[in-house]
Amino acid sequence: MFYQLAPAGNPVVVSARAGLPLPDFLTSSHARFYASGTAALAAAICAAINYKQIKNAEIILPAYACQDLISAIVYAGARPVLVDFETHRPWLDLAQVSAAINENTAAIIGVNLFGISERWPLLRALADEKSVLLIEDSAQYFPDNNENHIWSGDFVVLSFGRGKPVSLLGGGAVYCAHQHLLKVLPLVKMQAVTGMAGLLFKMKAQLYNLMISPYVFWLPQALPFLHLGETRYHELHDIAAMDNNRQQLLAMNVRRYQSDVLAEQRCEKISAIIELSSSAINLPRVCDAGKNRRLLRYPFLLDAGSREAVFIQLQQAGLGVSKMYPHILPEIEGLQGLLPEKHFPQAQAFAESILTLPLHEKLKANDINEIHRVLIT
Repeated sequence: MFYQLAPAGNPVVVSARAGLPLPDFLTSSHARFYASGTAALAAAICAAINYKQIKNAEIILPAYACQDLISAIVYAGARPVLVDFETHRPWLDLAQVSAAINENTAAIIGVNLFGISERWPLLRALADEKSVLLIEDSAQYFPDNNENHIWSGDFVVLSFGRGKPVSLLGGGAVYCAHQHLLKVLPLVKMQAVTGMAGLLFKMKAQLYNLMISPYVFWLPQALPFLHLGETRYHELHDIAAMDNNRQQLLAMNVRRYQSDVLAEQRCEKISAIIELSSSAINLPRVCDAGKNRRLLRYPFLLDAGSREAVFIQLQQAGLGVSKMYPHILPEIEGLQGLLPEKHFPQAQAFAESILTLPLHEKLKANDINEIHRVLIT
């Protein structure tokens, strides 16, 4: 009970280093910064609609995804159009995407779920063929130093919220490879943080760093009023800028994330365990996620009949297991009236089968051995 790994989450660095450069895709010539990943996505959708000059805009997205995608679409005044997954894959069904595109389609949102890459070359070709924009939701993926990564979206959305690869407990960004698209993103004035607000943020970040310790994380998990891990819909009320305090800390937090030299090793060890299971589908392996692909969590599928028992065993052992989003979007509380009642069998099956294991730096050799014990022996 008194040892519980968090499902995801890297510590927040609260001191900046002068002159530390950002990756090129996050410099001011390519990116705009917003108060949250949801606000960043809303900004990208607004820009896509304005660029396409569509009045009754529609946005295509997967039926299994974070509910914040709907928040951003609704804020932008567009209609969400859900598309099913491919069988046992976190990928959009390309035939359904193609069939859903019409004269009102402004953009397709693809998601790097868990850090696994969508089939971006195929989505890119389809978007170009149909003359719609492509939004790459990369809230769960941030490239590592050893990755020769190329973004595929017209707009690439990143999040720096709690539990994200690079975390500042808030903030987000939109990257654009093309200046003509960067210019249509909503302009918002950077929020200046006062000394007191900066001190409060530092205290909040230090508390967060403490709470994600496996020797402390059990405590917030035991307090139901905190609603940790719950999937709820919340409206987005405005698009604001990321504050200057977080922007000053971003480069240092990127550096810390990218300097985790044991990340690949942890991922390989968890993958090897999943491969030994005769009943699990090793998603990164079957999706060809590549040796150097940095994942936020390690996802695998189990049949619905055995998933619950495995989940309980891993949870009782304090191993940071998660069911991720427990439902497809139409079944999430608060979204029933916003989305049409429609069946998405592959996304539904995915939601009922998915489990994830942590890959963050708090995962130690003993934890990995215990995961092996639960899943294999």
